[in-house]
Amino acid sequence: MSQWSPTVWPFEGRDTELASVVEAFTDSATNAVLIMAPAGLGKTRLAREALHRLGCRTRWVAATRAATAIPFGALAHLLPDEPSRLPEETPEPPDEPMRLPDGAPLTQVGPVGLVRAFTAQVAGWGGRTRVAVGVDDAHLLDDASSTVVANLVSSSAAFVVLTVRTGEPVADCLARLAKEGEAVLLDLAPLPTPVIDRLIDHSTCGTVDAIERRRLRAGAWGNPLALRELLHGAVAGGLTDLIAARLDRLDPATRRVVELVACGEPVPLAFLERLAGPEVVATAEESGLVAAERDGVRVQARLDHPLFGEVLRTRMAAARSRQAYRDLAEQLLATPLRRRDDTLRAALWQVEGGRIVRADLVREGARQAIGRSGLDLAERLARSARSAEPGPPADRLLAEILEYQGRSEEAAALLPVSPPEQPTERLAWAGTRADWFYWGRGDLATAERVLDTAAGHPRVESARAFILVFAGRCGDALRAAETVLDGEHADPQALVWAAAAATASLGFLGHLDRAEAVRLRGMTTATAYASALPWGRFQMEVGACLAHLAAGYPETAAAVAAEGHRTATQGGVPMMVSAWALYEGIVATVQGRLPHAEVRLAEARAGFDQSDTFRLRRACLAAQSFGYALRGQYAVAAELMADADRTDNGTNQLFAPWIATWRGWLALAGGDTAAAVRHAEHGAELAAAAGMPCVEAQARYDMIRLGGRADLARMAALPGPVPGLLAAAARALSEPDGPAMVRVAEQLAGLGHHLVAAELATAAGRLLRSAGYPARAALANAAATEWRANCPGVRTPLLAHADLGSLLTVRERQIALLATRQPSRSIAEQLGLALPTVNNALARIYTKLGITGRAELRGLLDVPAEADESATTR
Repeated sequence: MSQWSPTVWPFEGRDTELASVVEAFTDSATNAVLIMAPAGLGKTRLAREALHRLGCRTRWVAATRAATAIPFGALAHLLPDEPSRLPEETPEPPDEPMRLPDGAPLTQVGPVGLVRAFTAQVAGWGGRTRVAVGVDDAHLLDDASSTVVANLVSSSAAFVVLTVRTGEPVADCLARLAKEGEAVLLDLAPLPTPVIDRLIDHSTCGTVDAIERRRLRAGAWGNPLALRELLHGAVAGGLTDLIAARLDRLDPATRRVVELVACGEPVPLAFLERLAGPEVVATAEESGLVAAERDGVRVQARLDHPLFGEVLRTRMAAARSRQAYRDLAEQLLATPLRRRDDTLRAALWQVEGGRIVRADLVREGARQAIGRSGLDLAERLARSARSAEPGPPADRLLAEILEYQGRSEEAAALLPVSPPEQPTERLAWAGTRADWFYWGRGDLATAERVLDTAAGHPRVESARAFILVFAGRCGDALRAAETVLDGEHADPQALVWAAAAATASLGFLGHLDRAEAVRLRGMTTATAYASALPWGRFQMEVGACLAHLAAGYPETAAAVAAEGHRTATQGGVPMMVSAWALYEGIVATVQGRLPHAEVRLAEARAGFDQSDTFRLRRACLAAQSFGYALRGQYAVAAELMADADRTDNGTNQLFAPWIATWRGWLALAGGDTAAAVRHAEHGAELAAAAGMPCVEAQARYDMIRLGGRADLARMAALPGPVPGLLAAAARALSEPDGPAMVRVAEQLAGLGHHLVAAELATAAGRLLRSAGYPARAALANAAATEWRANCPGVRTPLLAHADLGSLLTVRERQIALLATRQPSRSIAEQLGLALPTVNNALARIYTKLGITGRAELRGLLDVPAEADESATTR
């Protein structure tokens, strides 16, 4: 059996592929190269050689299965380190915070903040033309790290060379790079025989005979890793078999070193030397199984190839694996834990080892996992910490994580029914228990009584404000929030909760200027304490989005939601992504941008089907129903609204006025104008009772859009600029006043009300044309065409049925719309009229519109084909 020990091989057989990487780097249109090949064909060597040849600053990222469990774990070495904090600490902002190259404080972490931090750090080294990052075995990256790498490529922060093993699943964000042309794809073939011969000669100094050479060629089949194993004495076979045979021949001490690295890689070399001795570690390196690399001030040990770890871990006994993790945890716990991932690794290694000696670190690791979008990992760590050190803190932490996952009943079972005696314990109990009563059961009254057990504390009052705003009691929410915002010593979490609740409340109450001032204060705090409050920026921006939408500024709300969705998809927890998709979808539907709304709302609904902590699925379904109703697709819209009603658990009454008005559009799609107007009026009454002037104005204006009348005096009395515009639009339609319609339409369009503006301009064009002003009519129609282009597929009375308002009475319009879907007898029963009365009204309608029957009526009113089955001719 051959016993040659190959040294580092020369770079052979990949000159063409190397030239392709260099060419991609010089081509400014390409930001990445994706190298794909089966295990052992030399992907890593090609990537390293390419980075060396590019002549720019380079960094190397080695993904491992051991690091996959930790979000962002593979990339931790790209950022400077900072000390970890325990959750009980309330950090003070440093006088001179560490900053990234773009000036952002390093404390801006959390899922979205970490993506920005990684990108800013790498971009600060010079950008795509001056920085290249190698990502080895990208298929082993955790989802968070994959998102960062994709963002480095899409933002041109660096040129990225990735290696991926053929046949392994890759994160979608990375797979899209090649599909969308952002990365060049290189698919490596086995090395040709002449190259294999040169590698054999390099390792054997040309002493191998012809028979042995043929054996090596046949066993290697063009794979350099297989050749290396054969040269180490393995018997020809599959690559996995070759590696297993190699590992089986290791002496016990060297094998232990390799096992430690396989479990925890990367592992500080100093840990291995203390555990096994420097000589044994050197032997492991010399074997070619373990490689040591400098990472800042540490030297880290990794396996030379991922297959070594995969084969070894499958062959390790459970007891040996647990002991390896215990040894690693002991070494790490003896350090100051200054590196960014040290706490999370210390938590995970203790759990994997089955021996927890620092439960406080395991709890802190669970909290870090929450902020990094690892709720499954967070739950596992929290459960382990609770088993090791039972007590109220462990119960509350696990309950909090379960509540984030939407598992309210399980969360409630962990909390005592009665408030604890100790004030600190009572404070934490009140917040978690109140969340369960409100979000889990829709019981606002009991939730408030629970909060009253610790009333007056900033955290309790800010939690109360947050619940009250979503309960639709914006005035009460603002008063609770102001007790926190006006205080002198409120903690950061309380300030952010209070500021977010106050921002949203002020927008609904019609005080957008004050809302913006509060938002700025809350965002400053959320940014300064982003490490401790990973949800802070998300909460503040959601408050701002809702405030602008409720105050009648959908264009601003759309911009906030789009940016929130973009940043959340780059690294936020799934709950953030779903929430932003919902809000972006609602705004788009209100504006009439139905195709975009459909995509976002479908995305949100899929997310809420998995996890719906804040019970937003009902609002999502109702918004989808609204969108389909605007298309005239009654059957689909009705099914969605029925599903929304079944989902209602009494929470989120903030959306109730909107949902009531959306239900009016559903009724209109079904042909029932009277019911449509009643639903919109109910929405207006709900908004009025809640003190929401612009929401009320929008609902009252929708009564006109739906074919009814509104109280013009009430609309004129509502405060605020947007209610004033809607009152002017209502007055212009009722008088009717074409020039006034055009003026108001232009102002509303500037705020993002594209659909409402298109309706007004369409009505104005027809009115001006009939009044003998063709030039003015042409201008109004041109504006209507421009605004309507933003609203494809929308069907509303003022767009499709504009002539009905001037030609038919309210009763005739109601009968006309019902006649597109129902026979005369059903119309008579629904409206409480005699059958001859309905038929006589239809005859008048046909005469006024110049048509002869229902078929032409459906065509005139642009009713979709689904109506044909439910309506019959007279």
